[in-house]
Amino acid sequence: MGTNTTLGETETDDVTTRMERHDLVVDGRRVAYTLAGSGPDLCVLVHGLGGCRRHWAPTIPALARTRRVIAVDLPGFGDSERPRSPAIANAVAVIEALRITHDANHIDIAGHSMGTLVACEAATRNPRTINRVVLACGPITSVLSLFEAPLATLRRDPKLANFLIEAATAGLPLPPPLQSLIARTPWARHLALAPYVPHPAEIPKTTVEHFLSGAGAPGTLATLRQGFGYDFTPALTLPHPTLLIGGAQDRIAPPPDLHAFAAAAPTLRTVRILPRTGHLPMLERPTEFNTLVDQFLSPTPH
Repeated sequence: MGTNTTLGETETDDVTTRMERHDLVVDGRRVAYTLAGSGPDLCVLVHGLGGCRRHWAPTIPALARTRRVIAVDLPGFGDSERPRSPAIANAVAVIEALRITHDANHIDIAGHSMGTLVACEAATRNPRTINRVVLACGPITSVLSLFEAPLATLRRDPKLANFLIEAATAGLPLPPPLQSLIARTPWARHLALAPYVPHPAEIPKTTVEHFLSGAGAPGTLATLRQGFGYDFTPALTLPHPTLLIGGAQDRIAPPPDLHAFAAAAPTLRTVRILPRTGHLPMLERPTEFNTLVDQFLSPTPH
């Protein structure tokens, strides 16, 4: 595994936080990520299917006040090149390469949706390098069951059809002018966001742009194919302190899934369900989400 880091353009979403674009070469493929903050502690943020590092735009400056923060574009998503072969091991290798490159003995890791699977895999494959784990809107256990028994799963919970919408649309490219049109047009915003959030009209235009920026990733279909036969049971032995955050109105990772995962795991899990929230809590309720994550990752209260 070779690594090489180059400094790119500066990204700024918060006047008090400097966010830098970097590139890292892992297994011969370029991986893009944003770095912010300073200090010995390092937290890596992992997006979901059809996502990119911009999905963490409100979270990065909030966490970077007291630690280093990396938001990564997984292989095949955002500005990162496609991997040589589609496998979740590629994503885990990227997380490990980031840890080594930034000279961290241990990291905290936060994943959203599909990114919760990556976070759990990273923690179970490299348990000695992970401190704490945050799982937002996941693990997506019902979604995984769709791959094994789609009809039975949909009969049990018809709302999971929203994931089929996500799967069908996440790989469709959206040119920037179309993204801008959707963000500023109420009916188009509702059409694009309704499968994910219960109150699309309350989402600011900038937040909609962050969400849409991940659409059309070439790695989407390859990632979906990995769902067939995927064994998630090792995550039930995750030994790390873990925080689960969900939305009370999430149709893709409903609260019962999070509570069932917490009940099945042998170690203590903390579950926080945000009211009036769907599948994008870090974008829908950034203040509440960031406070929960920051307090959980901090050794002492601020």
